[in-house]
Amino acid sequence: MSTTPPIVVLRNVCREFQAGDQAIRVLNDITLTIQQGEMVAIMGASGSGKSTLMNIIGCLDRPSSGEVVINGDPVQDADNVQLAELRSRYLGFIFQRYHLMPYLTAEENIAIPALYTAMPEEERRSRTAALASKLGLDSRLHHRPAQLSGGQQQRVSVCRALINGARVILADEPTGALDSTSGKALMDVLHQLHADGHTVIIVTHDRNVAEQAQRIIEISDGRIIADELNPARESQREVQPLAAVKDNGRASLWRSLHESLRMAWRSLVGHRMRAFLSMLGIIIGISSVVSSMAVGEGARQAIMSEIGKLGSTTMEIRPGTGWGNKRQDMERALSVDDITSLEKLPWVVGASPVMSMSSTVVRQGLDFSIMLTGVAENYFSLQAIQFVKGYGFTNRDITTGEPVLVLDETSYEALFAKGEDPIDHIVQIGGAPWRIIGVASRPGPKLVGGFISGWVPWTSLQQRISGDRPLESIVLRFDEKLKPKEAISRVDHHLVREHGRKDFFAQNDDKLATALQKTSDSMSLLITAIAAISLLVGGVGVMNIMLVSVTERTHEIGIRLSVGARPSDIMNQFLIEAVMICALGGLIGLVGSWIAGQIFALVTNEFTLVFTWFPVVIACGFSALIGLTFGYFPARRAARLNPTEALARE
Repeated sequence: MSTTPPIVVLRNVCREFQAGDQAIRVLNDITLTIQQGEMVAIMGASGSGKSTLMNIIGCLDRPSSGEVVINGDPVQDADNVQLAELRSRYLGFIFQRYHLMPYLTAEENIAIPALYTAMPEEERRSRTAALASKLGLDSRLHHRPAQLSGGQQQRVSVCRALINGARVILADEPTGALDSTSGKALMDVLHQLHADGHTVIIVTHDRNVAEQAQRIIEISDGRIIADELNPARESQREVQPLAAVKDNGRASLWRSLHESLRMAWRSLVGHRMRAFLSMLGIIIGISSVVSSMAVGEGARQAIMSEIGKLGSTTMEIRPGTGWGNKRQDMERALSVDDITSLEKLPWVVGASPVMSMSSTVVRQGLDFSIMLTGVAENYFSLQAIQFVKGYGFTNRDITTGEPVLVLDETSYEALFAKGEDPIDHIVQIGGAPWRIIGVASRPGPKLVGGFISGWVPWTSLQQRISGDRPLESIVLRFDEKLKPKEAISRVDHHLVREHGRKDFFAQNDDKLATALQKTSDSMSLLITAIAAISLLVGGVGVMNIMLVSVTERTHEIGIRLSVGARPSDIMNQFLIEAVMICALGGLIGLVGSWIAGQIFALVTNEFTLVFTWFPVVIACGFSALIGLTFGYFPARRAARLNPTEALARE
C-alpha cells in the first residue's frame, strides 16, 4: 500500500440548500478518502447528490458543515481566492457538456487555465501542442468548437483540464453526450491519465462506466451506501504522481493585467455586434464633444482673424461714460475741433469723424433699407478697408458735401446683378440722387442676413439727410510703437484737458476682441455641455449592455472560475472590456469628428473646424473614465457569481 497522504478527504460533510423557508439537505454526513493515483467512480441516480459532491470536491461549492481537505489544505473555510488557487493548482474538470467558449479556438480554450498562472507563454504553447498531439488534436487546434465533433470537443476539455498539471481530474458524466465509439475513446483517455499517475474521479449514473474504475462509490439520497474496490480494475502497481508544473503559481499583477487585456480583446472580437452597440453611445458622445469644441475654436479663430485685420493700433472714442451709461448732456461731447486737435499730436496717424443713420435706397424701382455711415476721406485707410471696385472719397467730396456713395460687398450683391459694374450708377437715397464711386471690403466679422450698408462723406450726410447731427464717434489710429493702453491713456489726458471734464470713453479693438472671445467661449461651453450629455448617456448605455453581457456570459464566467480564475481576474477582465469599449469608441468618435470637419469644410468656407490636442486628450481620458465608472458595477456583479450556478446556465 502507498504511504502517500490522501489527496481528497471529506469528514461528516453536509450540504443544504435553502428553498424559501425550507432547508433541503442534498448531502448528509459524507465521509470519504481518496488516495493519490486512484481511479474512483461516484455512481448514483439523478438527484442522489453526486454532482453536488463533485462540486464540493472540486472546490466549486462549499459544504454547509463538515471538513474538506484537498492535498492537505482544509478548504471548508477558504475564501474565493483560496478556492480559485486550489482549482488552478490541483484540479482539472471534464464536463459532460464540454463547456468550451464558442468564440475561441481549440488552442485558446485549452490554454485558458494557464492564463491565470505565471506559466511562460512559450511553455504554455509547448504544453498545449504536446497535449493536443497526445489526444489526436494536432490538426484541429485552430478550429472553433462548432467546427469540432462531440468527441473532439470533449478531448479539448480534457487537454484544458491537464494544461496546469492538475493532479486530480474530475469528470462529470464524461460520456453522457457522446456516442458509444466516442465514449469508449474518452474512457481510454481517462485510463491513460490514470496510468500516468493522475487521480481520476468520475461522476456517472452509468454502471458500465463505473465498472471501469478501481473503486466504486454509490450514493443515494445524499448518503454513501456503498464504497467498494473493483477487483477487475484494481491496480497492482505503486502509484507515482506526476511532477507538478513548475510555473502554475499566480501571475504577477502586470502579467495578470496583460492577460486580462488579451482576453478582453478576444471577447470583443468574438462578439463584434454587441461590442459595436456598446460603443455607439460613446462614439456619438465623443464625436459631438470634439466636433462642438472644434466648431467653437474655428469660429473663435475666424472672428479673431477678422478683428485682427482692423489692426491693434486703432481706437474708437465715443461720447458718454460707457456703453451702458448714455447721457443727454454728453451727446455733443465730441466735435470736429477734437479731431483737429488730436491730429496735431505727433503719435496720432489720423482721425475721422463717424456718424450714422438709416435711410432708404431705391434702384430700378426696388427699395431697400440702408445704414449710411458718414466718414472723412481718410477713414478707409485708418480702418484698413480695401477697395474691390472704384475708389474712396476725396478732400473735395468732404469739403463740398458731394452726394457720393461707397457700398460694401453685401450691399453691392443686393443692389446689382453678379458681374455688373456699379461705378457711376445713380441710386435714390432720401429722394435725391447719389452716385456710386466704389465698392469696399469691410474687415472684421461679415454681416449676415442681406443687411444693406454704405459710406458717404460725413458732411454730405449732415447737409443732405440728417441735418445738424452730433458725432457718433471718432476713429483714431495711433503710432504702432505705442501700446493700446498707453494710447488710450494719452487720449484721455488730452481730451480731458480740452473739455475740462471726462465726457467721453475710448476703447481699443483688443477690448472688442476680449468681449467676443468671452462670448465665443460661453457658446462653446454651452454646446460642449450639451454634447457631453450624450457622452454620459453613452456611458449609461455601456453599463446597461455590460450588465446584459454579464447575464449572457454567465456560463463563460462559470467556466473561467472553474478552471482557476479568481473573482479579481473576472472583475479585471470586465473592467478592461468596458474601458476598451469606451477607448475604441472614443477613437472612432475622433475619426468621425475629423470626417465631419472635412464635410463641413466642403459645405462652407466661412470658417473651418479647428481640432486641438486639449479636447482630444480630455475626450479620450473622459471616455476611459466612463469605462471605469460605468463598467465597475457589471464587473463586480460578474466577479460575485457562484461557479456552480454560473455553469448551470447555458
